[in-house]
Amino acid sequence: MIDREPFYKTLKKEISLQALKPGNFFFGEQALSVRNYVREIQEQEKEAGGALQLKTYFLFETEWPEILDEASSLDIFSFSEKKIFLIYFPEYEEDDQQAPEKLFRQYVFHYQQEIERYFSSPAPNVFLVIVYSGKLKKGQKLLEFFSGLKSSFRDNFEIKEIKTPKEAEIISWISEELRKRGKKVSLPAVRKLLEVTGSNLVVLSNELEKLSLYAGERKEISEEDVLAVCAWQKTYDRFAIEEALESGTLEEALTITRSFFAEQPDVSEIISYFASICRYVISLDQAKVEVERLRVPVREVFKKLRPQIVEGWSLFDRKLGAFTDCLKAFSQKELDGLVHELAKLDLKLKSSDLDPQILIEAFLIKFFQLKDKIKRG
Repeated sequence: MIDREPFYKTLKKEISLQALKPGNFFFGEQALSVRNYVREIQEQEKEAGGALQLKTYFLFETEWPEILDEASSLDIFSFSEKKIFLIYFPEYEEDDQQAPEKLFRQYVFHYQQEIERYFSSPAPNVFLVIVYSGKLKKGQKLLEFFSGLKSSFRDNFEIKEIKTPKEAEIISWISEELRKRGKKVSLPAVRKLLEVTGSNLVVLSNELEKLSLYAGERKEISEEDVLAVCAWQKTYDRFAIEEALESGTLEEALTITRSFFAEQPDVSEIISYFASICRYVISLDQAKVEVERLRVPVREVFKKLRPQIVEGWSLFDRKLGAFTDCLKAFSQKELDGLVHELAKLDLKLKSSDLDPQILIEAFLIKFFQLKDKIKRG
């Protein structure tokens, strides 16, 4: 059996000057990663002494006629210069099912003939890279239009979906990216990185760059480095306390809370920490309603609450199991009571001189007393 080529090597081949066509439409969950490969092309051309001009356009501020006019403009002094135009569709909320249709009506519908005319005879050495960040389905007008361009102008237009790779593939990619920077990484560090950021390749790429700089002369990046460096350093306590609430113990939750207060956080940080506990308990309360009263499958509720965790990954299964167990541990009445307790606690934190650490720890004790009642019984 022949091993499949790693996704990042395939993408590097497909997003190269040798493979790009005058028109290229990239869509999918990881479409934004195209820009990293385009910048790599620019760096390679610069090192080789070549001339490559990179321009970026956002369709919410620059319309197609202006972009196509710029692409068609011939400069006799730089006729041989290669140009890449990165063209972005605006991003919509993931759960907006009508987003592709809205984008088509607003940013493509009125310019279809001009776009088709351009790709029937595109300018030489100009590569239009059009990016839509999100999934598209057969039958949606945005996908149908660009698929039509490919059918009509096969030599001039290409279309490609960039999906989220499997967990093992992303772990391999992370190791490869760090290897190129002369670094290694521990598996716990990789898993923590993925747990907090999700699978977005652009975000991960930025974080890997920061981690490499932070490590300095050290060759291996650890889990501690991830917690110290990455963009969510201040919010890590939020993830830690949520993890403890969902699948940990009272001792773990109290240890995390005491560690947090040992850093002498300011008022805003305390409120933020408390808000993390509130968000989790309220989400649990709402999930209980959806699962038991509205008969929504637990998996669907979990996917909506944790969109950054990719289904099919081992992390997804582990987190789903912990979430399900936690949900079963409480009755609806108990969760409603906990939400009521949080409302009273919020008032005390904001209007009294009571020690916030004691107040939060008291709530945690009550939470785990209810959660662990079955074990005690």
